[in-house]
Amino acid sequence: MNVFISHNKADKETARFLAIALVEQGENVWFDEWQLRPGDSINAGIEDGLSSADIFLLVWSSAASFSKWVGTEVRAYLRRRVDDDSLRIVPIMVDATPLPTLVADYRGFILDNTVSPNTIAFEITGKPSDIELARRLQNRLLNLTSDHCDAGDPLPYIICPSCGSSNLKRSSATDYERGDVYYVIECDDCKWSDWSQ
Repeated sequence: MNVFISHNKADKETARFLAIALVEQGENVWFDEWQLRPGDSINAGIEDGLSSADIFLLVWSSAASFSKWVGTEVRAYLRRRVDDDSLRIVPIMVDATPLPTLVADYRGFILDNTVSPNTIAFEITGKPSDIELARRLQNRLLNLTSDHCDAGDPLPYIICPSCGSSNLKRSSATDYERGDVYYVIECDDCKWSDWSQ
């Protein structure tokens, strides 16, 4: 599942809490402050996020209703939704501002003190079992690892799988008799290690 979070900067904190809650459920989330770096094209980044999203999470408020960016994102995703009815639109209403007419038909949430971002994430993801959640988180970790490791790294770890530390020490050794090279990684904190040839 790929989730795009559309929001106005006035609702950034709410959007961030929702993004964190969804990531904790093992979902892939496109959230501008996580994906866009200085020098990146904003238009290209948003287009990539919208084109790969299965779910469009609309954080709706008075500020969002006046935002040209939010309006553009809503129209672009609604256009995709016309061609693919498996795509989901989930409005999150921060205040009493009426939803756009074409979004008002979709079931969403009124964000208040009775509905938390975690509740919303559980509802969107279908309240996965512990095993399913572990699988999603493991897949997410593997995706993050592959995104941040060099291609062909024989031990593609960015954190220790035992304790979560980033204090990893890498080394290699050569068996000259056989002509084999062995790669070793060890955690300086818990002493977990792994090797590969």
